[in-house]
Amino acid sequence: MAEIGDVFTKKLDSAHLGIGGAMRSLMQLLKDKDPVLSKNFVKKGVEPQFFGFRWITLLLSQEFLLPELMRIWDSLFADANRFDFLLYMCCSMIISVREKLIAGDFAEAVKLLQHYPPLDIHKLLCNAEEIRRFHPLKKR
Repeated sequence: MAEIGDVFTKKLDSAHLGIGGAMRSLMQLLKDKDPVLSKNFVKKGVEPQFFGFRWITLLLSQEFLLPELMRIWDSLFADANRFDFLLYMCCSMIISVREKLIAGDFAEAVKLLQHYPPLDIHKLLCNAEEIRRFHPLKKR
């Protein structure tokens, strides 16, 4: 559980263990899983600071209703690599709204990510597991 605390340590903000490193890892994961969407983010100027900071530091608590959040946290805290799983879950969330992100402009993309729509939690979790299986994170 201590690894999640690293994102709250100011001295680690820019380090690979801090929040900056976590957001870089998330964007690298997205690039590995979906290069087209990743390039679209770069083209539009969609940065992880606009959505990922909140997702990671609040463990997705603002994105879902309590029953869905409990299901996510159950998977997250039961996982030996819980912080990595959080990043896989975030990547799954981004990819699950891929078409809307690509179709929209900068403002629409950021608004969608900051006001995440209700989706099937089971599907998001399964997609996160699939991403982990085929796109393992490099050791942070």
